Amino acid sequence: MTIARGPLKRWLGAAALSVCLISPAIADPVNELIPQGFVKGSQSFNLSIGGNVTAGGFKGTWDAQSIIFWCIELTQYFGFGGDYTNYVPSEPDNTTMTLLGKLFSEAYGSATSDEAHSAAFQLAIWEIVYDPLNLNLSGGSFKVLSGNAGTVALAQGWLDNLAQYTDTYHLFVLHSPTAQDFITTGGPNIPRLSVVPEPGTIALLAVGLIAIWFVARGARRRRGLQDSDKL
Repeated sequence: MTIARGPLKRWLGAAALSVCLISPAIADPVNELIPQGFVKGSQSFNLSIGGNVTAGGFKGTWDAQSIIFWCIELTQYFGFGGDYTNYVPSEPDNTTMTLLGKLFSEAYGSATSDEAHSAAFQLAIWEIVYDPLNLNLSGGSFKVLSGNAGTVALAQGWLDNLAQYTDTYHLFVLHSPTAQDFITTGGPNIPRLSVVPEPGTIALLAVGLIAIWFVARGARRRRGLQDSDKL
């Protein structure tokens, strides 16, 4: 089981005021991810990126919420049963995410039906993440060098037919600075994860807004006094 530092590492931007007010909460060791195991078993493959790996979807919890998730990295690692903190959801590169959304629309319904489909779905995800302009498991910068030929053929068939599908999934990348990144979803058009400010963050935001109101109110009063002096 391997996992890596992949190309999906871009963070969403935020307004300067929001960053200032919310950053204390981000520093807290929250957003805990606990991988529990493979959702339907796994298969072994040798890849041009990552070497010898086991492929298959995972089950576990993210902040006590049950999820199914998939690897998008092939150089960072994780272990079952461990607690990983500071996992935050992000939505990187639109082109790659659109292709992944099409894959989920096409094949996610069967991705957890058995070991072969689960492994094939993982291979297709890696191909999209690491070689989105090629989408060929036997050529390009990402290749399957050895492994179950039937599973590879299943994944390649999905990749060949992506153009026939529309991205209807709300996907999230679960990013960690110290462990493997994953992708997860709740189903077609159903946001699985949402970024909800903690109570402390909401309080800080309220204080900031009140401070801005007082500053603006004081400025208006000063302008009013200056106008009175001119009369």
